[in-house]
Amino acid sequence: MIDWQKIRSDFPAVENSTYLCTAGGGCLSAAAKKEIDRYYDEMHLQGDVCWDAWLARTENVRRRLASMLNAEPYEIAFLTTTSLGMNYAADLFNVEQEVLTLQNEFPSVTLPWLHRGYPVQFLPVQPDGGYDFDTFDLPAERHNRIFATSFVQYATGFRQNLTELGQFCEVHDLALIVDATQGFGVFPIDVKRDKIDILIFSGYKWAGAGYAIAPIFIRHELLSTTKLPAVGWRSSKMPYALRNNEIDFHHDASALELGHPPFPGIFALGGALQQLEEIGLEQVESRVHELTGMLHQKLDAIGAEIISTRDRAHRSGITMVAVNEPKQVAEALAKRNIHVSARGRGIRVALHFYNNEQDIEIFVGALAELTAAGN
Repeated sequence: MIDWQKIRSDFPAVENSTYLCTAGGGCLSAAAKKEIDRYYDEMHLQGDVCWDAWLARTENVRRRLASMLNAEPYEIAFLTTTSLGMNYAADLFNVEQEVLTLQNEFPSVTLPWLHRGYPVQFLPVQPDGGYDFDTFDLPAERHNRIFATSFVQYATGFRQNLTELGQFCEVHDLALIVDATQGFGVFPIDVKRDKIDILIFSGYKWAGAGYAIAPIFIRHELLSTTKLPAVGWRSSKMPYALRNNEIDFHHDASALELGHPPFPGIFALGGALQQLEEIGLEQVESRVHELTGMLHQKLDAIGAEIISTRDRAHRSGITMVAVNEPKQVAEALAKRNIHVSARGRGIRVALHFYNNEQDIEIFVGALAELTAAGN
């Protein structure tokens, strides 16, 4: 039996406020903070003499993340932002290839392709973020296209079935590029089963690893047959030879780390992964569904309009609630130390495993009062 209250105590932020804003930025786990502190203490007390030990710890985190994604360690690189990863992805394909994406995608998913001049088709979605594959206009004669999308949509919380999406992309000869930022840390991902070519996620939301870490998975067959989009001294097959006049790069994903790895972010992610491994992703997913179900029931009881899907198969930790003047409502809630995000025509409520029923009751009670008062 999991003691969720004990786990909650590892996240002081949720004890200091009613924190329902993980979709904007998650709380840093105690395990992640411990690893960050360890790194900075080592550098503070010993300087750079721990370099080899840091590299060894980096490879340990790489292996653990690869195992969690059902990838190979050489298919994982540690970057600093999802936006950087998506720019690398855009440079691995031909600018003449058509990119398919969804109407309500986060800008980091779409802008790198538009910036390079790719033809981008925005596919229609329903108000809750869902869609029907049959509505997509995909002429059979077109080939070698790209589908760039988010695992979980930031503005609606709609969670895609990556297995079905991967099968769809295989049938239609689409390379599948996934931003998993709003899903990793809650829902299991299998890049091989789901035929994903590139997957990126930022660690500062649901992973609980803080800023400055954004791993990228690149299918080895793709990277090994393509010119690297960027290089540095550690992209070389023999980096410590320090040859500045020879082009002889390896094609593991780590080549894209260029120089020194972003150690603090990597180690924070390692701590966060340890906690997720100890809890179990299936248990995390179940907990998030349990809390989201409670939230929906209590919102129904006050007559609030839920914009997000209620279908468990596509539900995530994000629930969009329609309100008048979303920004003003979010600000009024913040004054009560209740933190949500204003998005579109509603407020975004994000529940993670460290939240509890009391958080939900406090939020719904405050929302009911504000709605009754006309705010």
